[in-house]
Amino acid sequence: MVRQARQIHSGQTYFVVLRGLPTLTIFDRDDFKLAFLAWLRDASKHYKLVLHAYVILPNQTQLLVTPSEFDSLARTMQSLCRRYTQLFNQAHLRKSSIWAGRYYSHLIEQDSDALVFHKKIEQSPLLEHIVTRLEDYPWSSYKMHIGLEPNYGLQNLAAFWSLGNTPFERQQKWERLVHER
Repeated sequence: MVRQARQIHSGQTYFVVLRGLPTLTIFDRDDFKLAFLAWLRDASKHYKLVLHAYVILPNQTQLLVTPSEFDSLARTMQSLCRRYTQLFNQAHLRKSSIWAGRYYSHLIEQDSDALVFHKKIEQSPLLEHIVTRLEDYPWSSYKMHIGLEPNYGLQNLAAFWSLGNTPFERQQKWERLVHER
């Protein structure tokens, strides 16, 4: 049976989750996480997928993205998944898929909802009890959004820009919002 094509709309924001198989810790090495992020940035730039926020957890990654073209998301994820699967399988002497099916994507229709998903993504390491302070987690876009790290090609949502008139105001407000439950 042929899979039904996803209905992706260019210019709309999506929450995306890519999960590994339940029996695997697919992001088990820092150098693999760095490779994944580099490939994500390269593929998203090449296929015109705007990246707003991300987190890499031990068995999944969550993204907030806006495709510029109808196939931007699919092509980026295909490229990313193939490259990472190859890296992981070679290192672990495996030959099969590491992903628990296709990636999940959810269309975000309201700007205010986009900030809710953005917050969910960047709170994940805390909610998953990986760290006790979000500032200690290097594998998310949180530190970039609060001004502790340079912005490596991320583009802020329009709703994020509305948090304040200056970068400092936006960063402070975002830090407060993310720490609210």
